[in-house]
Amino acid sequence: MMARGKDPAALIGLAVETIRVELQPALSPEKRYAAAMAANALEIAMRAVAVEDEAIDLELLDAFYEDGDGTMRQLARDIRSGKVSEASHPDLRRRLRAHLVAELKIRNPRFLASRGVKA
Repeated sequence: MMARGKDPAALIGLAVETIRVELQPALSPEKRYAAAMAANALEIAMRAVAVEDEAIDLELLDAFYEDGDGTMRQLARDIRSGKVSEASHPDLRRRLRAHLVAELKIRNPRFLASRGVKA
């Protein structure tokens, strides 16, 4: 989904790799189990984030395209070209704002809080 910086799943994956490759082997045997549990929990979270990201995009795309035919890249092109506009879709601005807020709830809830938007 994301072309902006590191996506959350990739960041979690990096944390998991760091735990498993660098930290876990250096821990005492009794602490290795705790590190493995933490890595497993992060992997579960990574999968959940990936699914949530996809669901956020699909919710927006379903408003403009039939049967999952659209992509975020296509929507951006269609908005720039005028194929999708407020004239053709009066709720365009509201839907784009809702999509942005949903993404920020995951990626930067402090930004939303600084603007008075509850995450």
